[in-house]
Amino acid sequence: MVELADQWVRSDDPVRRECGYGLLYEASKFSRKKAPSEEFFLAHVERIADTIGTESERVRLSMGAALMGIGKRSAVLNEAALKAARDVGPIEFTSASGQCEPFDVVKHLTTDRLKEKLGCRCGWNGITDGLGLSENA
Repeated sequence: MVELADQWVRSDDPVRRECGYGLLYEASKFSRKKAPSEEFFLAHVERIADTIGTESERVRLSMGAALMGIGKRSAVLNEAALKAARDVGPIEFTSASGQCEPFDVVKHLTTDRLKEKLGCRCGWNGITDGLGLSENA
């Protein structure tokens, strides 16, 4: 599945890219033993940061989900995903009801529960916690 995700996010077909980032999100939930390396995920965070502005709404949402999943794995990945999410801002999308708020990845990457899970000693308030996490990263 990881190889397929890696291949599909590079596809010329936007549907495959959307699905590839969905697979990347699923891979982000793998246990440490089954999961790809941190370097693998960091490369995809960089790819997302570099390309999200040119993608369709559906691919952007899938990229946002991938950032969210990746950023919940470790403090290092959180820092990288959080920087990308802040640069992008909330992801606007059209819902059937027309009443949904934009997808705010930053909100999902800065919860108290996640801070505790990752062992952070700050609230992402601009003060680095020793793990490299800061709100202004």
